[in-house]
Amino acid sequence: MATVAQKSFFAHLDAQAGVLAKVNNALVFFGDDGAITTVEPSMIHVLTVLGETGISDTQRLMDVVVHQGYAAVACSRESEVR
Repeated sequence: MATVAQKSFFAHLDAQAGVLAKVNNALVFFGDDGAITTVEPSMIHVLTVLGETGISDTQRLMDVVVHQGYAAVACSRESEVR
């Protein structure tokens, strides 16, 4: 049977930034400072889930590799309003 890759999301837990993922049927927050926290139902009001990490990483790779870097992307955008 094939295994499907799990998704992870950028998130903020209270004032801490990190990544949220589902591990063994539990929501786990991996803080940017290295802290690992299992998210309990009582913590949901301080949890903000942002975009999927895979989409963001793909966009970063496209900007750096395909479009020759962040400066090239910024300088090639049209600056006029249509």
